[in-house]
Amino acid sequence: MTAVLLSDLSNSAHMKLALVTPGARPTEATLYPCKSIEEFNASIVDFLEANNQPELMAAAVSACGWEVDGGFSMPNHGYRIDRQHLRELLNIQRLHVVNDCVCKAMAVDRLFTSELFKVCGGEGEDGQVRALVGAGRGLGLAAIIMDDLGHPTVLPCEGGHADLAVTTPREAQVFEHLERKYGHVSRERVVSMQGLAEIYEILGQVDAGDNRRVNASEVVALAHTGDARALEAVSLSQGFLAAMASDTALMLGARGGIYLAGEYVELISDLIDWKGFEARFTDKGRLRGYMQDIPVYLIRARDLELIGLTTLFG
Repeated sequence: MTAVLLSDLSNSAHMKLALVTPGARPTEATLYPCKSIEEFNASIVDFLEANNQPELMAAAVSACGWEVDGGFSMPNHGYRIDRQHLRELLNIQRLHVVNDCVCKAMAVDRLFTSELFKVCGGEGEDGQVRALVGAGRGLGLAAIIMDDLGHPTVLPCEGGHADLAVTTPREAQVFEHLERKYGHVSRERVVSMQGLAEIYEILGQVDAGDNRRVNASEVVALAHTGDARALEAVSLSQGFLAAMASDTALMLGARGGIYLAGEYVELISDLIDWKGFEARFTDKGRLRGYMQDIPVYLIRARDLELIGLTTLFG
């Protein structure tokens, strides 16, 4: 069977590998280590051997990074993928290496109804711009634009590094601490795994002189026990996420809808006050009615980046 190899490196701790027939969604993915380029190469070889050395027609990789001189730089991993080397390793000519947030956006039109949860908004406008906000270890953004034949084109963006705006004194306290630490304060600093931990730590310093360090999973675990500081940290990050989605909708004219995805969104989704999210999303003064018409969806699909990669093959 001629197959396509799919790989997702959006998580720096491991990568997902799957084999599919061209255009088909993956039924399952296998986790392999990828902490170095040597481990990445060895994992691919081991995976193909475990699957009886299939005949490959092509391969596609999703990764957090960008194109540099014939390769793909991945700062979270500390190494780069060289396109020619990977072609030679796999004995193929056709190879795609795509930004992971772009892959998420590419998957939107391949999702089942059961994989989309409508958070708020109206029905949206068919054929209009849509956008995906992907929050995980970072904060990504991609626009989805339809051509005259109804085919989507996904545009990569770096909106997660846009300046953070605050609207309340409490948000201003968080901003001031982050500014002293980093100088420039982007939205990614508060809408990401590390961002939630930073907010919790700042609240501890401001309110109780507590310098304890935490990670996002610990904050979420505390929030589930009713811990007031953890719940406030989630609430503040939720507000910043809603503001990001709202500003994205305005700047792109994304009347077709906003899609929320990513490891961080999944982590806090059952703690989000969606009514509060909607209030912040639509809080645009004279354009409140405009915002109320835009649907916002939470994506609940496994292996979203791999699903996006399949669209490259039919």
